[in-house]
Amino acid sequence: MLPNWQPIEALLFIAGMLDDQLQSARQQVGNLEQCRHRPEVLDRETVSRLQAVFGEQRDLLPVFREQLVRWLDLPLDEDQRLEINRLNAVLDQLKDTIERILSLAGN
Repeated sequence: MLPNWQPIEALLFIAGMLDDQLQSARQQVGNLEQCRHRPEVLDRETVSRLQAVFGEQRDLLPVFREQLVRWLDLPLDEDQRLEINRLNAVLDQLKDTIERILSLAGN
């Protein structure tokens, strides 16, 4: 399936989505950290679901990165450029956080 590239007008929507994903992923890391010493809490189905959901999110990160690159090629105002640069940092944090989740989930 080919990505559906978004116009720059979708910047705030994409920003909100990525910010929400990062917040949720960070919460999940906290939850999993609490389970580290109690592996019986995470059943096989839960671990499989975590691996599927966050594996899919990880696989979509390059698509979001490409969207940001495409926007940077447009004539942007300073606020748009700053937001895109911030989102690049959010993607870096999201990647690290997702990798932590997958590691804690045993992937």
